[in-house]
Amino acid sequence: MPANIEDYSAADQQIWDEELAGFVPLRVFDAHVHLFDRQHLPAEQTTVWTNTDMSGLQRWARRLYPGRQVNFLVLGTPIVGIDVENHNRWLAGEVRPDSQSRMHRLVTPNCDLTEIRQSISQHGFTGLKPYRLFSATGDAAQCRIRDFLPPEQMELANELGLWVTLHLSRYHGCADESNLEDLAEYTTRRYPRIKWILAHCARSFTYWPIQQAIRRLRDLPNIWYDTSAVTDVRPLITLFSQEDPQRIFYGSDGVDATYFHGQYVALGRAWQSLDVGSLQPELAFPHCDGRPILAIYEQLLAMKHAAEIVGLSDADVRAIFYDNAAREFALETPAGGESQELTDSV
Repeated sequence: MPANIEDYSAADQQIWDEELAGFVPLRVFDAHVHLFDRQHLPAEQTTVWTNTDMSGLQRWARRLYPGRQVNFLVLGTPIVGIDVENHNRWLAGEVRPDSQSRMHRLVTPNCDLTEIRQSISQHGFTGLKPYRLFSATGDAAQCRIRDFLPPEQMELANELGLWVTLHLSRYHGCADESNLEDLAEYTTRRYPRIKWILAHCARSFTYWPIQQAIRRLRDLPNIWYDTSAVTDVRPLITLFSQEDPQRIFYGSDGVDATYFHGQYVALGRAWQSLDVGSLQPELAFPHCDGRPILAIYEQLLAMKHAAEIVGLSDADVRAIFYDNAAREFALETPAGGESQELTDSV
Protein backbone atom coordinates (compact mmCIF):
# COMPACT_ATOMS: atom_id res chain seq x y z
CA MET A 1 0.00 0.00 0.00
CA PRO A 2 1.23 3.57 -0.66
CA ALA A 3 2.88 5.23 2.33
CA ASN A 4 0.52 7.74 3.94
CA ILE A 5 1.49 9.92 6.87
CA GLU A 6 -2.14 9.94 8.00
CA ASP A 7 -1.84 6.21 8.73
CA TYR A 8 0.45 6.94 11.70
CA SER A 9 -1.41 5.22 14.51
CA ALA A 10 -1.86 5.26 18.26
CA ALA A 11 0.24 2.09 18.38
CA ASP A 12 3.06 3.86 16.54
CA GLN A 13 2.86 6.76 18.98
CA GLN A 14 2.99 4.39 21.95
CA ILE A 15 6.13 2.67 20.66
CA TRP A 16 7.82 6.03 20.10
CA ASP A 17 6.88 7.35 23.53
CA GLU A 18 7.67 4.20 25.51
CA GLU A 19 10.52 2.61 23.53
CA LEU A 20 12.22 4.93 21.06
CA ALA A 21 12.15 8.49 22.42
CA GLY A 22 14.91 7.61 24.88
CA PHE A 23 17.00 5.86 22.23
CA VAL A 24 17.02 8.09 19.14
CA PRO A 25 19.44 11.03 19.62
CA LEU A 26 18.44 14.65 19.13
CA ARG A 27 20.30 14.87 15.82
CA VAL A 28 19.59 12.35 13.09
CA PHE A 29 21.15 11.95 9.65
CA ASP A 30 19.11 9.48 7.59
CA ALA A 31 21.63 8.15 5.09
CA HIS A 32 19.18 6.26 2.90
CA VAL A 33 15.98 7.93 1.65
CA HIS A 34 14.34 8.38 -1.75
CA LEU A 35 12.43 11.18 -3.44
CA PHE A 36 10.11 10.47 -6.35
CA ASP A 37 7.91 12.27 -8.86
CA ARG A 38 5.57 10.25 -11.07
CA GLN A 39 6.19 12.68 -13.93
CA HIS A 40 9.61 11.11 -14.51
CA LEU A 41 8.04 7.84 -15.68
CA PRO A 42 6.32 7.20 -19.02
CA ALA A 43 2.59 7.97 -18.84
CA GLU A 44 1.64 4.35 -19.45
CA GLN A 45 3.95 2.90 -16.79
CA THR A 46 2.44 1.91 -13.46
CA THR A 47 4.32 2.15 -10.17
CA VAL A 48 3.82 1.55 -6.47
CA TRP A 49 6.13 4.43 -5.52
CA THR A 50 4.54 7.37 -3.69
CA ASN A 51 5.16 10.90 -4.92
CA THR A 52 7.53 12.37 -2.30
CA ASP A 53 9.30 15.71 -2.46
CA MET A 54 11.62 17.23 0.13
CA SER A 55 8.83 18.95 2.03
CA GLY A 56 6.98 15.63 2.25
CA LEU A 57 10.10 13.93 3.53
CA GLN A 58 10.46 16.61 6.20
CA ARG A 59 6.83 16.15 7.26
CA TRP A 60 7.50 12.45 7.73
CA ALA A 61 10.62 13.25 9.75
CA ARG A 62 8.69 15.51 12.12
CA ARG A 63 6.11 12.77 12.62
CA LEU A 64 8.55 9.88 13.01
CA TYR A 65 11.23 11.64 15.12
CA PRO A 66 9.49 14.41 17.06
CA GLY A 67 11.82 16.97 18.56
CA ARG A 68 14.79 15.81 16.47
CA GLN A 69 16.74 17.72 13.87
CA VAL A 70 16.84 15.49 10.80
CA ASN A 71 18.86 15.73 7.59
CA PHE A 72 19.22 13.25 4.79
CA LEU A 73 21.32 11.49 2.21
CA VAL A 74 18.82 11.43 -0.65
CA LEU A 75 19.28 8.73 -3.27
CA GLY A 76 17.99 8.69 -6.82
CA THR A 77 15.00 6.36 -7.16
CA PRO A 78 15.79 3.22 -9.18
CA ILE A 79 12.85 2.35 -11.42
CA VAL A 80 13.33 0.82 -14.86
CA GLY A 81 12.00 3.31 -17.40
CA ILE A 82 12.59 6.42 -15.31
CA ASP A 83 13.88 9.53 -17.06
CA VAL A 84 17.25 9.48 -15.31
CA GLU A 85 18.47 12.94 -16.26
CA ASN A 86 15.22 14.76 -15.48
CA HIS A 87 14.86 12.82 -12.23
CA ASN A 88 18.38 13.80 -11.12
CA ARG A 89 17.86 17.48 -12.00
CA TRP A 90 14.59 17.54 -10.05
CA LEU A 91 16.15 15.75 -7.08
CA ALA A 92 19.01 18.26 -6.99
CA GLY A 93 16.55 21.14 -6.97
CA GLU A 94 14.66 19.58 -4.06
CA VAL A 95 17.74 18.93 -1.93
CA ARG A 96 19.72 22.09 -2.68
CA PRO A 97 17.96 24.39 -0.16
CA ASP A 98 18.95 22.06 2.71
CA SER A 99 22.66 22.73 3.15
CA GLN A 100 23.00 19.88 5.67
CA SER A 101 21.56 17.17 3.42
CA ARG A 102 23.45 15.33 0.68
CA MET A 103 22.46 13.42 -2.45
CA HIS A 104 23.65 10.59 -4.68
CA ARG A 105 23.03 10.64 -8.41
CA LEU A 106 21.01 7.84 -9.95
CA VAL A 107 23.10 6.07 -12.59
CA THR A 108 22.50 3.23 -15.02
CA PRO A 109 25.03 1.52 -17.31
CA ASN A 110 23.62 3.67 -20.15
CA CYS A 111 24.46 6.99 -18.49
CA ASP A 112 26.94 9.15 -20.36
CA LEU A 113 30.14 9.85 -18.44
CA THR A 114 30.24 13.46 -19.56
CA GLU A 115 26.69 14.01 -18.28
CA ILE A 116 27.53 12.34 -14.97
CA ARG A 117 30.60 14.53 -14.52
CA GLN A 118 28.71 17.67 -15.48
CA SER A 119 25.78 17.02 -13.14
CA ILE A 120 28.12 16.28 -10.24
CA SER A 121 29.93 19.56 -10.86
CA GLN A 122 26.75 21.58 -11.42
CA HIS A 123 24.49 20.16 -8.72
CA GLY A 124 26.89 18.95 -6.03
CA PHE A 125 26.09 15.23 -5.95
CA THR A 126 28.45 13.59 -3.48
CA GLY A 127 28.08 10.08 -4.87
CA LEU A 128 26.41 7.63 -7.21
CA LYS A 129 23.38 5.40 -6.76
CA PRO A 130 23.48 2.41 -9.12
CA TYR A 131 20.98 -0.43 -8.81
CA ARG A 132 20.77 -4.06 -9.82
CA LEU A 133 17.49 -3.58 -11.74
CA PHE A 134 19.54 -1.77 -14.41
CA SER A 135 21.98 -4.67 -14.87
CA ALA A 136 23.39 -4.85 -18.38
CA THR A 137 22.94 -8.63 -18.18
CA GLY A 138 19.19 -8.34 -17.75
CA ASP A 139 19.45 -10.46 -14.61
CA ALA A 140 18.74 -8.32 -11.56
CA ALA A 141 18.98 -11.26 -9.15
CA GLN A 142 22.39 -12.73 -9.94
CA CYS A 143 24.35 -9.87 -11.48
CA ARG A 144 27.74 -8.72 -10.27
CA ILE A 145 28.61 -5.17 -9.25
CA ARG A 146 30.23 -4.35 -12.60
CA ASP A 147 27.06 -5.37 -14.44
CA PHE A 148 25.11 -2.42 -13.03
CA LEU A 149 28.02 -0.10 -12.15
CA PRO A 150 30.38 -0.40 -15.14
CA PRO A 151 34.14 0.06 -14.77
CA GLU A 152 34.17 3.42 -16.53
CA GLN A 153 31.73 4.82 -13.96
CA MET A 154 33.82 3.39 -11.14
CA GLU A 155 36.90 5.01 -12.68
CA LEU A 156 35.11 8.37 -12.68
CA ALA A 157 33.97 7.88 -9.09
CA ASN A 158 37.53 7.00 -8.12
CA GLU A 159 38.91 10.07 -9.88
CA LEU A 160 36.44 12.35 -8.11
CA GLY A 161 36.57 10.57 -4.73
CA LEU A 162 32.82 9.88 -4.74
CA TRP A 163 30.63 7.76 -2.53
CA VAL A 164 28.66 4.84 -3.95
CA THR A 165 25.55 3.54 -2.21
CA LEU A 166 25.44 -0.11 -3.20
CA HIS A 167 22.59 -2.60 -2.88
CA LEU A 168 24.39 -5.87 -3.53
CA SER A 169 22.85 -8.43 -5.85
CA ARG A 170 23.25 -12.23 -6.00
CA TYR A 171 21.35 -14.64 -3.79
CA HIS A 172 23.75 -14.53 -0.84
CA GLY A 173 24.37 -10.77 -0.88
CA CYS A 174 27.55 -9.86 0.98
CA ALA A 175 28.26 -13.55 1.63
CA ASP A 176 28.54 -14.26 -2.10
CA GLU A 177 32.13 -15.07 -3.00
CA SER A 178 32.03 -13.04 -6.22
CA ASN A 179 30.80 -9.97 -4.36
CA LEU A 180 33.49 -10.36 -1.69
CA GLU A 181 36.21 -10.80 -4.29
CA ASP A 182 34.97 -7.78 -6.26
CA LEU A 183 34.82 -5.56 -3.18
CA ALA A 184 38.33 -6.61 -2.17
CA GLU A 185 39.60 -5.84 -5.68
CA TYR A 186 37.84 -2.50 -5.90
CA THR A 187 38.71 -1.19 -2.43
CA THR A 188 42.33 -2.29 -2.18
CA ARG A 189 43.61 -2.16 -5.74
CA ARG A 190 41.52 -0.70 -8.56
CA TYR A 191 39.43 2.13 -7.05
CA PRO A 192 40.95 3.08 -3.69
CA ARG A 193 39.29 6.53 -3.60
CA ILE A 194 35.69 5.30 -3.89
CA LYS A 195 33.85 5.23 -0.56
CA TRP A 196 31.26 2.45 -0.49
CA ILE A 197 28.07 2.38 1.58
CA LEU A 198 26.76 -1.19 1.64
CA ALA A 199 23.03 -0.65 2.00
CA HIS A 200 20.80 -2.70 4.29
CA CYS A 201 23.63 -3.98 6.53
CA ALA A 202 25.42 -5.13 3.38
CA ARG A 203 22.09 -6.56 2.23
CA SER A 204 21.67 -8.72 5.29
CA PHE A 205 17.96 -8.73 6.05
CA THR A 206 18.49 -11.99 7.90
CA TYR A 207 21.30 -13.33 10.05
CA TRP A 208 23.33 -15.39 7.58
CA PRO A 209 25.01 -13.11 4.99
CA ILE A 210 26.65 -10.70 7.44
CA GLN A 211 27.57 -13.57 9.75
CA GLN A 212 29.51 -15.18 6.91
CA ALA A 213 31.06 -12.02 5.50
CA ILE A 214 31.81 -9.66 8.36
CA ARG A 215 35.35 -10.88 9.07
CA ARG A 216 36.37 -10.12 5.49
CA LEU A 217 34.40 -6.91 5.08
CA ARG A 218 35.77 -5.31 8.25
CA ASP A 219 39.32 -5.69 6.93
CA LEU A 220 38.55 -3.77 3.73
CA PRO A 221 39.20 -0.01 3.52
CA ASN A 222 36.54 2.53 2.53
CA ILE A 223 33.59 0.33 3.50
CA TRP A 224 30.62 1.73 5.42
CA TYR A 225 27.14 0.32 6.04
CA ASP A 226 23.65 1.71 6.42
CA THR A 227 21.03 0.02 8.56
CA SER A 228 18.06 0.76 6.31
CA ALA A 229 15.03 -1.58 6.29
CA VAL A 230 16.66 -4.29 8.45
CA THR A 231 14.05 -5.25 11.04
CA ASP A 232 15.67 -8.52 12.20
CA VAL A 233 17.81 -7.94 15.30
CA ARG A 234 20.31 -10.71 14.45
CA PRO A 235 22.24 -9.08 11.57
CA LEU A 236 22.37 -5.86 13.58
CA ILE A 237 23.88 -7.71 16.53
CA THR A 238 26.59 -9.09 14.24
CA LEU A 239 27.25 -5.71 12.65
CA PHE A 240 27.31 -3.78 15.93
CA SER A 241 29.50 -6.31 17.72
CA GLN A 242 32.03 -7.11 14.98
CA GLU A 243 32.38 -3.86 13.03
CA ASP A 244 33.68 -0.46 14.05
CA PRO A 245 30.65 1.70 14.95
CA GLN A 246 32.45 4.54 13.17
CA ARG A 247 31.68 2.79 9.86
CA ILE A 248 27.91 2.53 10.33
CA PHE A 249 25.26 5.05 9.26
CA TYR A 250 21.61 5.13 10.22
CA GLY A 251 19.28 4.86 7.23
CA SER A 252 15.54 4.31 6.92
CA ASP A 253 14.90 3.58 3.20
CA GLY A 254 11.93 5.91 3.44
CA VAL A 255 9.41 6.53 2.24
CA ASP A 256 7.85 3.52 0.57
CA ALA A 257 10.20 0.78 1.75
CA THR A 258 9.64 1.21 5.51
CA TYR A 259 6.87 3.71 6.21
CA PHE A 260 4.20 0.99 6.11
CA HIS A 261 2.76 -1.14 8.91
CA GLY A 262 4.68 -4.40 8.91
CA GLN A 263 8.29 -5.47 8.62
CA TYR A 264 10.84 -7.51 6.65
CA VAL A 265 10.25 -11.05 7.81
CA ALA A 266 13.20 -13.43 8.02
CA LEU A 267 12.45 -16.90 6.68
CA GLY A 268 15.56 -18.94 7.35
CA ARG A 269 18.19 -17.35 5.12
CA ALA A 270 15.54 -15.59 3.03
CA TRP A 271 13.31 -12.61 3.72
CA GLN A 272 10.18 -10.96 2.43
CA SER A 273 8.37 -7.73 3.19
CA LEU A 274 5.11 -8.10 5.10
CA ASP A 275 2.74 -5.17 4.59
CA VAL A 276 -0.08 -5.78 7.04
CA GLY A 277 -2.31 -3.23 5.35
CA SER A 278 -2.37 -5.29 2.17
CA LEU A 279 -3.49 -8.39 4.11
CA GLN A 280 -6.50 -6.93 5.88
CA PRO A 281 -9.06 -8.21 6.78
CA GLU A 282 -7.62 -11.70 6.26
CA LEU A 283 -4.88 -11.21 8.85
CA ALA A 284 -6.32 -11.76 12.34
CA PHE A 285 -4.82 -11.39 15.81
CA PRO A 286 -6.95 -13.51 18.14
CA HIS A 287 -4.12 -13.99 20.66
CA CYS A 288 -2.84 -10.44 21.18
CA ASP A 289 -3.33 -6.71 20.74
CA GLY A 290 -3.29 -6.72 16.96
CA ARG A 291 -1.90 -3.27 16.21
CA PRO A 292 1.17 -3.59 13.98
CA ILE A 293 3.60 -0.68 13.87
CA LEU A 294 5.53 1.01 11.10
CA ALA A 295 8.40 -1.02 9.68
CA ILE A 296 10.77 1.86 10.40
CA TYR A 297 9.86 1.59 14.08
CA GLU A 298 10.44 -2.17 13.87
CA GLN A 299 13.89 -1.33 12.52
CA LEU A 300 14.58 1.17 15.27
CA LEU A 301 13.46 -1.34 17.91
CA ALA A 302 15.83 -3.92 16.41
CA MET A 303 18.66 -1.37 16.48
CA LYS A 304 17.87 -0.50 20.09
CA HIS A 305 17.84 -4.12 21.22
CA ALA A 306 21.04 -4.91 19.29
CA ALA A 307 22.77 -1.89 20.84
CA GLU A 308 21.71 -3.01 24.31
CA ILE A 309 22.78 -6.63 23.75
CA VAL A 310 26.15 -5.63 22.32
CA GLY A 311 26.71 -2.90 24.91
CA LEU A 312 27.16 0.07 22.58
CA SER A 313 27.83 3.29 24.42
CA ASP A 314 25.70 6.40 24.09
CA ALA A 315 28.54 7.87 22.03
CA ASP A 316 28.42 4.87 19.68
CA VAL A 317 24.69 5.32 19.20
CA ARG A 318 25.12 9.03 18.50
CA ALA A 319 27.86 8.18 16.02
CA ILE A 320 25.58 5.83 14.09
CA PHE A 321 22.68 8.27 14.01
CA TYR A 322 24.61 11.45 13.28
CA ASP A 323 28.26 11.92 14.17
CA ASN A 324 29.67 9.55 11.53
CA ALA A 325 27.72 11.35 8.83
CA ALA A 326 28.76 14.75 10.20
CA ARG A 327 32.39 13.68 9.91
CA GLU A 328 32.22 11.96 6.53
CA PHE A 329 29.88 14.43 4.77
CA ALA A 330 31.34 17.58 6.35
CA LEU A 331 28.13 18.67 8.06
CA GLU A 332 28.08 21.85 10.09
CA THR A 333 27.39 20.75 13.66
CA PRO A 334 26.64 23.76 15.90
CA ALA A 335 28.81 24.33 18.93
CA GLY A 336 27.36 22.52 21.91
CA GLY A 337 26.24 19.48 19.91
CA GLU A 338 23.22 17.73 21.37
CA SER A 339 22.96 20.02 24.36
CA GLN A 340 21.99 22.85 22.04
CA GLU A 341 18.29 23.64 21.99
CA LEU A 342 16.78 22.37 18.75
CA THR A 343 13.95 23.87 16.76
CA ASP A 344 11.43 21.62 15.06
CA SER A 345 12.50 22.72 11.59
CA VAL A 346 14.22 19.92 9.72
